[in-house]
Amino acid sequence: MRGARPPEEGDTTARSAEATAAIREVTTIVPRVALVLGSGLGGVADDLSLEASGAARGAAIATATLPNWPRSTVSGHAGRLTLGYWNGVPVAALSGRAHAYEGYGLDRVTLPIRVFAALGARVLLLTNAVGSLHPRLAPGSLMLVRDHLNFQGTRGLVALGEIKIAGDRSAGRPTPVYSPRWIERLREAARSQGLALAEGVLLGGLGPSYESGSEIAAARRWGADAACMSTVTEAVVGARLGMEVAAISCVTNFATGLAREPLTHEEVIEVADGAARSLRALLAAAVASA
Repeated sequence: MRGARPPEEGDTTARSAEATAAIREVTTIVPRVALVLGSGLGGVADDLSLEASGAARGAAIATATLPNWPRSTVSGHAGRLTLGYWNGVPVAALSGRAHAYEGYGLDRVTLPIRVFAALGARVLLLTNAVGSLHPRLAPGSLMLVRDHLNFQGTRGLVALGEIKIAGDRSAGRPTPVYSPRWIERLREAARSQGLALAEGVLLGGLGPSYESGSEIAAARRWGADAACMSTVTEAVVGARLGMEVAAISCVTNFATGLAREPLTHEEVIEVADGAARSLRALLAAAVASA
């Protein structure tokens, strides 16, 4: 049996253009920063104002109304895109990402990132809920992502034209994916807010099941500090499109083999809700200097 045809570059470009055009019918805001808010962290978008003196009016858009936009079916992902102002800085905030384990190809999972770039965003800040691989990284803490291990199968550059460019040595590739300038900016923001901010390497898997104890032990030997089911392909695509990328992980649980009780998604949401205040303060301080 023949496999599914990979998406053509034109398919990906056209889908992104249609979604971007639909947003532009509602607001003309050009975001300086794009935020992707992970499980239980979508409330951060509530801090955005839709009005700013002398500036374009913002909008809160249900992503289900946007063409080609993947719908999130996971609890804790609201499915809302807010374009507004955070302390005067124009921001696009996505509350509710889609995941590959929901049945989407990575071209659909990363469509919001392509739309952010088309809207004009030059900074991409990703957040997520993660499982800790170390006893020292306790639930409720925040981790600044220095780098990642991609166990999601591809680099997220799924259109044929992108694959060709990525494989062309003359074109190069974004190294590192995570912006050193924004890593330092987030460190400074944490210091200014008196927040403890761990740092580490993120393991990105496909999900939806949590990793086994043996997989966690192997990941620790490979250098991973936390595990998630999102983010890494978003980061790669954002960097490939020229955005400065940074990521903050909210530790919501200990991974299999470290936790005493079975892991549940409800636990993830509960702990993320508790950490959202610290995350708000950290992101607000960082975005203010963007």
